[in-house]
Amino acid sequence: MKKLKIIFTILIISLLCACSSSNNQATNQEKKVVEEKVFYSSLDGKEVKEEDLDRPIFAIMFDNHPDARPQSSIEDAEIIYEYKVEGEFTRFLGLFQRNEASVIGPIRSARPYFVNTAKEYDAIYVHWGGSEAGYDQIKVDGVNDIDGIAYEGSTFYRNKEVNKKRPHDGYSSYDLLFDRAKELSYLDGIKNGEYFKFDTNKDLADLKKQMQDTPCDDLKINFFPSYNTDFVYDKEKGMYLVVVNGENLIDEASNNDIFASNIIVQFANSKVAGPNGTLKIDNIGQGSGKLISDGKIIDIKWEKADENSKTKFYTLDDKEIILKPGKTFIETTDAEEDLEILPLSPDQKEE
Repeated sequence: MKKLKIIFTILIISLLCACSSSNNQATNQEKKVVEEKVFYSSLDGKEVKEEDLDRPIFAIMFDNHPDARPQSSIEDAEIIYEYKVEGEFTRFLGLFQRNEASVIGPIRSARPYFVNTAKEYDAIYVHWGGSEAGYDQIKVDGVNDIDGIAYEGSTFYRNKEVNKKRPHDGYSSYDLLFDRAKELSYLDGIKNGEYFKFDTNKDLADLKKQMQDTPCDDLKINFFPSYNTDFVYDKEKGMYLVVVNGENLIDEASNNDIFASNIIVQFANSKVAGPNGTLKIDNIGQGSGKLISDGKIIDIKWEKADENSKTKFYTLDDKEIILKPGKTFIETTDAEEDLEILPLSPDQKEE
């Protein structure tokens, strides 16, 4: 009987140990699941820390005049918008959230449609001066802005090292802008939205299904007779080299070529209007466009209900577009006739 009691006791202890071990394993597995949760930026689809999701977004006006190029830290922007401005040139709006660039510029003046775009992200709008319409739009949209006119010599400076003449020598840095934004109480209560969808799977199966089979090795956008932006596909990198008027767009700070993972083309009419001859772009409403990614091109459409709404891009079957992780260029031009696409589509060949 004593032996039976001892054996029974051993069995009970073994069972308790097994249960305890099983519970510990389950707890560890639960901890592991929590620890392995991955967060992705909705600006570029790259992996980020959870605390980085609600970091401030700075929307910075980049000068794109020939005398301003190359621009510094443009490669650090997660998204770059390109819009026409007066004088048959374009300007870039770079969205910065995660990358803390030490030299940013040249920075130029505000225009209404750039302000509208900054508002879409509740971004802190960084500019150096602006048109009368641009300043008015900042007030109308209620955008938090940092203006080089107000803060030259502190947040902004004239960069003597780049050998550029005014007004193409105005620069700043992430730290200077962050400190000014903090002083102005722009950093309180930031809650970023879900701006774009990305295919974060290694095989990019969802993206490939969306992009279908029409190839795009070269997309040229003829903004003006004397100005074009060209995106040339690099199959090895799986990205598009950015070329402006026949020259690679490079970063002044790193001397690196600029590449795009995605190009969104938005067709929206533009015209010079108003007493001061400023450009107006019809970027509110709806229209058509193109998406270029992973060596392919598809037709898309866009919608923006009002000045305070986010522009949404959809496939022709009404699904929100999916992007490849990486930098996205969003190009706004008047019409499909402004594009040159290689290789030619079957429809173009027949024409």
